[in-house]
Amino acid sequence: MSAIFTIGLGLYYRLFLRRHARAGSTLVALLSWLYLALGLSAVFLELTEGITPVYEPNHGAILTLLLAIIISISGFARFRWQQVQAGPHIFKSAWLIENLLIVTQFAAMVFFLPFAIESMTGDVNMNRLLLDEKMDRLNAYGLLNTVSGAASQLFSSSLVLAFYRLAARPGQGRNVRRAGLLVLASLSYVIYILAYVGRDGTVYWLMTAGMVFLVFRRQLSPVDRVKISIVGTLCAVAVLVPFVMITVSRFFDADQGRAWSIFRYFGMQLIAFSDYSSIDRPVTLGVANFPMFAGPLCNVLDLNCSVWSDIKMDVFGQYLDQGVEPWLFGTFVSDLAADFGNWGAVLAVILYGILCNHVITRAGRLHGYSLARLLLILFLVLLPYWGVFYFRFAISNGYIVVNLFFIGAVSLFQRYRAARTGHSAN
Repeated sequence: MSAIFTIGLGLYYRLFLRRHARAGSTLVALLSWLYLALGLSAVFLELTEGITPVYEPNHGAILTLLLAIIISISGFARFRWQQVQAGPHIFKSAWLIENLLIVTQFAAMVFFLPFAIESMTGDVNMNRLLLDEKMDRLNAYGLLNTVSGAASQLFSSSLVLAFYRLAARPGQGRNVRRAGLLVLASLSYVIYILAYVGRDGTVYWLMTAGMVFLVFRRQLSPVDRVKISIVGTLCAVAVLVPFVMITVSRFFDADQGRAWSIFRYFGMQLIAFSDYSSIDRPVTLGVANFPMFAGPLCNVLDLNCSVWSDIKMDVFGQYLDQGVEPWLFGTFVSDLAADFGNWGAVLAVILYGILCNHVITRAGRLHGYSLARLLLILFLVLLPYWGVFYFRFAISNGYIVVNLFFIGAVSLFQRYRAARTGHSAN
C-alpha cells in the first residue's frame, strides 16, 4: 500500500517536478523529498509490522492521498529562488517591521519563559496531562497572553527577514547583528509552545528555519553558509533538549522503546489515512479544523451549526466504535477529509494549488518577489510542509489569522513606501 504512494510520487517527481526543482524551485524539491521520505518510512513500518492496520489496505484512499499531495506540491512548481531579491529598497521599509518583531517577540519570550520552565520542571508528562490548569492561568492574563501568543506565531517572518539581512551585500542592507536578533526573537515560538508542555514548537521551528535557509542558500557566500550551519546546529541542539525531555517522559513506558515510538510518528500517516477511509467517517463540515471561519459563516448563512467542543466526544466515539483511534496523524489531507470527505479534501487542495500557482506566477511577471509576496508564498507552503503530520493550523485558526493580517499589513506598508520612493511593491 505505502509502496503505491512512494512509487507514484517518485515517478511524478522524475517526469515533471524534477525539472522545476533544477530550475530553481527549492520548495518543490523540499516538499517532494519530504513526502518521499514519508512514503519510505511507511514502507519500512509495513515490512517490519511496526504498525498494524485495523482494516485491509485501502488502495483507493492511498491513490486519493497521492493525488492531493501531487496537486499541493505542483502549486509551487513555478517558484524560483532567483526571484528572491534582497535589494536596498527592501530594507528601507523593513527596518520598522524588524523592530516590531524583535520587540514583541522578545517581550513574548519574557512572558512565556516562566511557564515554560515550570513545564519542564518535575514530572513533565504529568505537567502535560494537567494542561487545563496551565491554560486557565495563562488565559487569566487576557490581552497580554493573546498579544504574546500572536507575536510568537510570526516567528517565520523573523527568520525570513534575518536571511534577507544575511543575503544582502555589504552597504546594501547586510547586517549580521540585526539578523542574529531576529533569529533569537523567532525562538519565542519554541518557548510559547513549551509553556503549554508541547514539542511542536521545536519541530516546526527547525523545519521552518531549514526551509528558509534553502530558499536563500544560493544567495549566501560559502563562508556564510558554513557559519549559518554551525550556528543552526547549536540552536538545534539547544531547542532539542526540552523536546527530548518531553519525549522521554511521554514514552517512558512504551512497549517498543522510546526511539521506536518517535520513529512511528513519521510513517504512520499513510496507514492511518487508509484506516480512516475504510470506516463510516463522520464529516464535520469545517467545524473541527476551521472553527474561527465556520462559526461566522454559519451566522451569515443563518445555519444552526455545531460547536466542535460540543460534538468532539461524540465524533471521537464514532471512530472508536469502529476500532480506529481518531487522533493518529494522517497528513493535512486526512484532517481536510474529516471536515469535507475525501473528495471534498481533494477539491480543497485543487483550489489551494490554483491559489499558490497564481500568487507565484503573478509575482514572477513582476520580476521578483517583494517581502510581502515572499512571506505569503512561504506561509502557503506551510500547509503541505508542516502538514506532513497533520493540519497544524486547526484548533483556533489563530496562526492563519495572525499571519495573514501581518502579511497584509506589510503589503500595505510596502505599497505606501513604494508610492513615495518610486520602487515596485509587487
